[in-house]
Amino acid sequence: MPKITSKIVDRIEGFRVAWREMAPDAVFAGMTYEQFVEASEPPLTVRDEILALESKLSGKKAEKLIADDAASEMLALVVNSVRGTQGYGDDCSLYRAFGFVRKSERKSGLTRKSAAMADEANAN
Repeated sequence: MPKITSKIVDRIEGFRVAWREMAPDAVFAGMTYEQFVEASEPPLTVRDEILALESKLSGKKAEKLIADDAASEMLALVVNSVRGTQGYGDDCSLYRAFGFVRKSERKSGLTRKSAAMADEANAN
């Protein structure tokens, strides 16, 4: 008994081979072997097109990463230029509008813990 496969591509190929080898001149479902080959081509063609598009998508994703890296470097150059330009610097509103924390808004980072907080930290 022949193996039944669930994949349509495998089934089409199996039908083609069997028909070509066992009954090349026979007519089934009103079709010759050549007509069957032509009629069964669309699913194979669509799959080939999908593979080509997936390959193209993969290439475009790589292009996007390269473009993003270049844009990131350009943005860094611009913000560094704003920091170094007299009249702007790292405390201007443009620097803040770019999404950075202005120098005057930064906290020192220094904290002085009370004795109670120090005891609690040591207990953990």
